[in-house]
Amino acid sequence: MKSLGANEVMDYKTPDGAALKSPSGQKYDVVIHCTTGIPWSIFEPHQSTNGKVIDATPTFSTMLTFAKHKLTLSKKQLVPVFLSSKKESMECLVGLVKEGKLKTVIGSKHSLSKAEDAWTKCIDGHAMEKIIVKL
Repeated sequence: MKSLGANEVMDYKTPDGAALKSPSGQKYDVVIHCTTGIPWSIFEPHQSTNGKVIDATPTFSTMLTFAKHKLTLSKKQLVPVFLSSKKESMECLVGLVKEGKLKTVIGSKHSLSKAEDAWTKCIDGHAMEKIIVKL
């Protein structure tokens, strides 16, 4: 993730990562949250005054927290992001790749006979790069 521009990267499976303890001791302005099972209550104490958590895996609870923050005019925010794969969006991404403006990072390649290993890595919350299964 650092190669993509992140200042700090945490592994949710380690004690410091699970607690969102910053290696530098700083509070976070923005966190890109890409896994499931970590509630707002874990993020909130580590946010700067105007900190935002961008949640790429929103749940019903995420939506309730988002609504509460909007209603109470909270400076700290949880922002749900719903991703879609519309044809136009995919064509735009392909164009960006062809122009060299978007970099695809491949983390691992697996044969079809090892597809279970690829799936395990994907659902384990550790996949920061693309996982390829060769047919």
